[in-house]
Amino acid sequence: NEAGAKWSTFYEEASRNASSFPLSSIQDALTRLQIQALQDRGSSVLSPEKYSRLSAVLNTMSTIYSTGTVCKITEPSECLVLEPGLDTIMANSTDYHERLWAWEGWRAGVGRMMRPLYEEYVELKNEVAKLNSYSDYGDYWRANYEADYPEEYKYSRNQLVRDVEKTFEQIKPLHQQLHAYVRHQLEQVYGPELISSTGCLPAHLLGDMWGRFWTNLYALTVPYPSKPTIDVTSAMVQKQWDAVRIFKAAEAFFTSIGLDAMTEGFWNNSMLTEPADGRKVVCHPTAWDLGKNDYRIKMCTKVTMDDFLTAHHEMGHIEYDMAYSVQPYLLRDGANEGFHEAVGEIMSLSAATPQHLKSLDLLEPTFQEDEETEINFLLKQALTIVGTMPFTYMLEKWRWMVFSGQITKQEWTKRWWEM
Repeated sequence: NEAGAKWSTFYEEASRNASSFPLSSIQDALTRLQIQALQDRGSSVLSPEKYSRLSAVLNTMSTIYSTGTVCKITEPSECLVLEPGLDTIMANSTDYHERLWAWEGWRAGVGRMMRPLYEEYVELKNEVAKLNSYSDYGDYWRANYEADYPEEYKYSRNQLVRDVEKTFEQIKPLHQQLHAYVRHQLEQVYGPELISSTGCLPAHLLGDMWGRFWTNLYALTVPYPSKPTIDVTSAMVQKQWDAVRIFKAAEAFFTSIGLDAMTEGFWNNSMLTEPADGRKVVCHPTAWDLGKNDYRIKMCTKVTMDDFLTAHHEMGHIEYDMAYSVQPYLLRDGANEGFHEAVGEIMSLSAATPQHLKSLDLLEPTFQEDEETEINFLLKQALTIVGTMPFTYMLEKWRWMVFSGQITKQEWTKRWWEM
């Protein structure tokens, strides 16, 4: 669009000017960090035509992702989008074939439409990387974690790859145990004809559309089902919680640990529920810092424990945005891309503890923690945290190999399933 083109032109000129200053000659640390940030020309390094095309590709993929539908075979006029709709099936249904219909249908529709756009995206992003003096866009991505100044914080993108692989190997034995336990429990639900006792887990049974978070498997896998549940969804519904109350509870959590309350503009301008006027929106939860004390969250909140924790995660992003708002403009960003996510995630982990849920009257006053309830709680946390680590690691490794050309376009899907 016109505004984006103007920004690109301005940033390109500013970045080119900043590149005339050798970083080694700048003694002031704050100035050096700003000049270093500005020297990264980002996507503005592309020609205006290619920059506009990249923006169009990204916007189109986002629209396809959020508005693509899957229609029922017996009722072709009854179609579901991902959020809300298919995600509810993937979270709650225990019908093997309904889940498979949703999983396959979404990929057949959305994936095939996105494929040529993603190919174009990879080409354009690799061009961005090379024009910024990186070997490919994966290399450019990893550089976000790199630091060469000051001396005590030096860290290389090659070290990042080693650390990621090391962390995965450390968590792998625990994940294998979790995988075996979940497989056994799912075999009890779906039967040995659908679940192999020694093989892989069917991806469409893992609690969401991607098998990314296994949290929704808790009800099927809880070790001590006779103990009071620590999934407070039913309590939230019974006590008539709504989206605003969920976010007010998140705000109270943050202020209780000395962080800031949300601004008046946050409450006036955020989209906390799906619009009732039929507008098509991207429901995927996101937090926004629009500058000048304008912070917002966009989320189609449902009254579930999962969305309760997601609200804390997204508000964690806003708290981090507010904390660094006093910095110069070029430094108003996370220390790296992962740190922003870590801030949000650590807050949602803290909000999930039985002690905190009890303080919100979401667990019965008589709820007592003992060894069995503690194991239930730890399993629920493991389904979210440990379950997702191989997926996240594999996804990043696959994308790095796609950008570097180690995986050719013809083998993208084949190598994905092999990994």
